[in-house]
Amino acid sequence: MGTHSSGDPFGPLYRLLDEIQGAHLEMGRMVEEYKVLVERLEERRSEDDLRLARALPGARYTVATTFVRENWLKVDAEIRTIFPRDDPA
Repeated sequence: MGTHSSGDPFGPLYRLLDEIQGAHLEMGRMVEEYKVLVERLEERRSEDDLRLARALPGARYTVATTFVRENWLKVDAEIRTIFPRDDPA
């Protein structure tokens, strides 16, 4: 990333944005699964569900948020590469 000698300079940027969007969709699914778990606990307390609820969203969600944050930094770097500050446009 960053050199763009092989073609479209916007390709890596679009790929990063697609990855960010995909991560957000996955995070949304995690939240939905957690809501279903809470609904089950509301209806009937289960030790397995309670143990799971206490552990979630946990590592998967944390990894996803870190991935999104790091990819936004890469997006910023790509924008700076495509449109350098000294570019009069």
